[in-house]
Amino acid sequence: MLIRPEAHPTGRLVLYLSNLKVRLSLTILGFGLPVLGYFLLVNRFSVNAIVGDQWFDVTVIQHSYAHFFDWGQMWTQRNENRMFFPNVIVLVLAHAANFNIQLEEYLGFLMVAAAFVFLIRAHKRRAPATSWLYYCPVVFLFFSLVQYGNTIWGYQIAWFIIEICLAACILLLDRVILTWGALVGALALAVVGSYSSVQGLLIWPTGLILLYFRRRQSPYIIAWISVAFLTTLFYFRGYNFSKSPNSGFALRHPLEALKFFFFLVGDVIGKPVALETSTPDNSLVVLFGVAIVLLAVVTIVICGIRRDEGSGSPIGVALICYGLLFAVLVTQGRSYFGYGGASWSRYTTFDGLILIGIYLALLGRGATASASLDLTSGSPITRSQKVNGKYRRIALLSVWILTLAAITFQIVLGNINGLDGARSSYNYDVEAAKVLRDIDHEPNAALELTYPFYHASYIRQQARVLEEHKLSVFS
Repeated sequence: MLIRPEAHPTGRLVLYLSNLKVRLSLTILGFGLPVLGYFLLVNRFSVNAIVGDQWFDVTVIQHSYAHFFDWGQMWTQRNENRMFFPNVIVLVLAHAANFNIQLEEYLGFLMVAAAFVFLIRAHKRRAPATSWLYYCPVVFLFFSLVQYGNTIWGYQIAWFIIEICLAACILLLDRVILTWGALVGALALAVVGSYSSVQGLLIWPTGLILLYFRRRQSPYIIAWISVAFLTTLFYFRGYNFSKSPNSGFALRHPLEALKFFFFLVGDVIGKPVALETSTPDNSLVVLFGVAIVLLAVVTIVICGIRRDEGSGSPIGVALICYGLLFAVLVTQGRSYFGYGGASWSRYTTFDGLILIGIYLALLGRGATASASLDLTSGSPITRSQKVNGKYRRIALLSVWILTLAAITFQIVLGNINGLDGARSSYNYDVEAAKVLRDIDHEPNAALELTYPFYHASYIRQQARVLEEHKLSVFS
């Protein structure tokens, strides 16, 4: 007996999703809810308070009242980072908006939104037939609350500059016809990203991967490599490597570094961990990281071994490579902190690009991803080809299922843990703002408890600068 499609549960689901109004409604919700949630996170939990490394900004601001554009301060190395362009934004905010940290965080939100638009535009350009509905998982990943450590910490606008520069470079480099104008624009953006923090230097290998897969002409590739070399050379001119005294830990303790790396990748779910702890839950995060890395490798094998001039897959492969390189860079510099260091929320912004890249690479293949044979040659199909095609379909389906499961896992746990972390961060920031406002009546012990990595005398000195110029909490 024949069964009508609408009489079967699966058939009803297919018919339901094929309805244009339903698809449009789901797409609007899929795009709108994550963006709205991210915006509300900024609106609810941002505080006009200076915490952590943002005290370095006060020194830059202080010198700007004597020499507005003090190159020495703008270029001064902070840990491993050159932060020239973030310092430009700091000076503008200080002189035009009383260094309002909340305004800085809203600006970060706009940068995230722009980066997302650039990436989706680049991928959609290569896959015009792909429904917008299929990009909804990317929206949830891109605007995940798990990255609250960047979202509501104004200092981290440096990483959002890198993110928007990376996305804009991909948009320009992945044009169907690459022109010298587009290449020069991408080169300029890569330089801006590079001089925002050390992670910006990873834009260069990422762009090179994209140029390679798109079979760009040699002059373009030579120009990209040449500017990358000069930018990196200038970045490390006068560089003080002693500011990262424990950077050799990963080489001396390779097993600990490897566990740190996998935990770092797997903690896109935002599991908070105290420094130097080891629990069964941590092992599960490590295993999740191993699974993501394996998915990334298999996806690159499926979608990124051969050069591809047409589909959107190389964009996904480029993002995978950036995310993995970022994890390697963090492991090299921070693995001595153990699992606690790997669980810091701010890393999830770039670690999340691995899952985003996997999904976009698979999505970019479209119909060709499920094709088991190349039928364009007109040659007879052999039994061996049929068997190989069957295994390729099974492998691709398995990767898709595991990828969607991992994304679902991240969306649920990442947002739950991110919201909890944002609340905790907000409570700390509110207390820090209160202490700073009443600094003349606060004992040194209270200051050092609130700002444990700084001497009370340093905090008082920096607070006087803020109060004198009516900045941040004193505006």
